[in-house]
Amino acid sequence: MHTTQKILSLTAPLVLSAGIALSQTSSTTFAFIADSTGNYRQAPTGTAFEGGVFSFNVRDGVIIFDGCEAPFFYLPSPICPIGATGFVSRGIEDDPLLNGLGPYFSVTEISPAIFLRPFAPQNALLVSAPPSKLQRPLLGFENRSISCFYNLFTNFIRQYDVTIYNFARDYAAGERSRFDGEAVPGTYRFNFAALAHPFNPAVLSVNLFPKLDGYRKINNQNQGVRFLNVAYDDGFAVLDPFALNTVKWEGNGVNFISPASDVAYFSIKRLEDPSDPLSDPDLESVPLFPNFSGPNISRVILQSPLDTSFIIPPNFMQPGNTGVIDLEFVTTRRTTGVIFEQATRRFRLPVRVTNPFASMIAATLPPGTTAQQRSADHDFDRDGADNFNEWVFGSNPALASSLPTVLGIQKVAPAPASKYATMAVTSENSPAAFEFRVPKLTETTPKLRYAIEFSKDMINWNEIQVGDPAWTLVNGYSEIKVTSTGVNNTPGGFFRAKVAVAAVAN
Repeated sequence: MHTTQKILSLTAPLVLSAGIALSQTSSTTFAFIADSTGNYRQAPTGTAFEGGVFSFNVRDGVIIFDGCEAPFFYLPSPICPIGATGFVSRGIEDDPLLNGLGPYFSVTEISPAIFLRPFAPQNALLVSAPPSKLQRPLLGFENRSISCFYNLFTNFIRQYDVTIYNFARDYAAGERSRFDGEAVPGTYRFNFAALAHPFNPAVLSVNLFPKLDGYRKINNQNQGVRFLNVAYDDGFAVLDPFALNTVKWEGNGVNFISPASDVAYFSIKRLEDPSDPLSDPDLESVPLFPNFSGPNISRVILQSPLDTSFIIPPNFMQPGNTGVIDLEFVTTRRTTGVIFEQATRRFRLPVRVTNPFASMIAATLPPGTTAQQRSADHDFDRDGADNFNEWVFGSNPALASSLPTVLGIQKVAPAPASKYATMAVTSENSPAAFEFRVPKLTETTPKLRYAIEFSKDMINWNEIQVGDPAWTLVNGYSEIKVTSTGVNNTPGGFFRAKVAVAAVAN
């Protein structure tokens, strides 16, 4: 026997309803929810649809667990004070919320279905809807109904059936026309099997309201949400880590937003591939902003869903980071007290937190420094490394005790030459295969070109190229490295990492 924190909680019981987690009182035993989610990403070429979901979820009855479960009957204990009060006989194998967690549970509250018949998904269907591409009648509801015997510690054990049906349509990236053609505003009418009348269906109707849309032009009119004043570089919108960045957008007007019920969130998520502005958001890692770790992915709630700007405060994002702004609008509108619509629209913008030489030097050096003191070739702190080397190799240009990184290999030159560091590898401490690694600044302004050169005598230097039989060169996003292949028979030699401003193609 053990407790689980993945779905159930000892401190904050949840209403489990196969996809609907409602923190409601025990008197709320019925809920019908229409839900739609659409994701959009803005790029220099326009706004792309990145997928979505259109779903309907109904629950009649409720079972609340306190977090204790086991495959066998268990008595009350300090960990599970009420013991195994319920046995779930149906709904475990097919339900992702309950599969493998029981069948014995500590049930704190339970109410059976009173309107809709459980375990009858074949009778659940959409019978009418506004003009759209949805097929009518529409079948395909998934059965998530649960049957539970309760209370096992009494002489009056009763069977409680909770009716749960889910219907969901998934939309892949690029299926915007299909999503727009099916998830349309209007009234949707459904039939379900009724408990009281075997032959007369129970009818539920839900209203869907107009939604926010990704930016596009329809009938020569621009509409939808878009980010404003965006300066792109390689597909990323540019942010300066040394300044206050104001992100602006438009399109979330009162025709689509209700300040009384809707909520807007702002965050910057990491990308699964930090070099690709079109890669998926990393939903598992701590966001770039707000970068607090916790049980859930953190985000900032805006003062109003009608807000059209947000100022990213300083000291949150590191130079060189890339990510994607996630502007999220969540809507909740009621048709009746127990029937309502939820909708989520996410508008994303890939962003690059630049690593600008000029801004970093200006922010690090004392106020009042001259343009000459902030130049690349100037050595402000007189430590032998100019501002450019201090920036590239991660030291403080205003502090003489802060020197460029030695990279962990013995340095043989008396001082680094301008814009590169000189390192040595000798036959006495070199293994049969050895590597020389150089960390790279990412997303720099100006862009940099990294190279590794090799010399036998520190006079004649040759840049190691891809295809050199003596070396394996890997020039990655955040590191460049060379590895000996064993073909090089030189008894000793020297490496140097050379970094320069990349030439700009005409």
